[in-house]
Amino acid sequence: MGRKVLVRLTIGLGLMALAGGAGLRTPDPGFRYAVTGPSPVTLSAGPEPGSGPAGSLPAGTTGLILSGRWAEGPGGGTWEVLAGPGDRPAWAPADRLASAAADPSPAPLQCSGTEPFWGLKTAGGRARMSWPGRKDADFTASPRRGATGDPRVFVQRLSGPGRALAQLVVIRRPEGCSDGMSDLLAPYEAVVTTPSGEVLSGCCRRAGG
Repeated sequence: MGRKVLVRLTIGLGLMALAGGAGLRTPDPGFRYAVTGPSPVTLSAGPEPGSGPAGSLPAGTTGLILSGRWAEGPGGGTWEVLAGPGDRPAWAPADRLASAAADPSPAPLQCSGTEPFWGLKTAGGRARMSWPGRKDADFTASPRRGATGDPRVFVQRLSGPGRALAQLVVIRRPEGCSDGMSDLLAPYEAVVTTPSGEVLSGCCRRAGG
C-alpha cells in the first residue's frame, strides 16, 4: 500500500471515529430526539447568532423530528428541529438534544444540488424532481435498498411514465454534506441519475413527517 493511500485511509478512519464519538456529534434524522436537562430549551429562528427567538421546548420533551441539518457557531452546534405542519423549522442547541428511539418508518427526504440547480423530494413511495426552467417530473419510488454491510448507504429506483427510469443513491455523512453555498451541513450525500442520463450530485435532509 502506497504512502498516500495509507495517509488517506488513516484520515478517513479518523473522521469516522470522531463522527461516532463526542468529537463530532451530529444529528441522525433516522431517530426521534428528546430534550435533556431540567430546564426548557430556547429555540431560534435560524442557526446564526441573533436570528431571533422561535419559541421553546419544555424539559422532558420527546419525539422530536430533526432534519439532520446542523451548523457550528461561536456558542456551539445548533440542529434544525422540524415543527408541525404549517410551522417553520426552528434551531436548538445541540448539547440539549439526545437521540431516543429509532424511527420505524423511512423518513421523507428533500435533496438538492447546485451547478446545475435541482431538487428531489421522496415520500411515501412517490418522488418529484424539479429543475429551474423545466417541468417537474413525477416518479414512483421503489423501497429503499440498503448496501450490503453498510447501513449508511441506500438506493431507490425511480420509475416514471414511458419507462423513464432514474436512480437515487444516498450516503449518510456524519461529517456533513455541504452544497458549497452556505455554512449549513446536511446529513446525507446524494447522487441522482436522470432518465436522460445526467448524473447530479448534492445533499439530502429529512423533509419532515
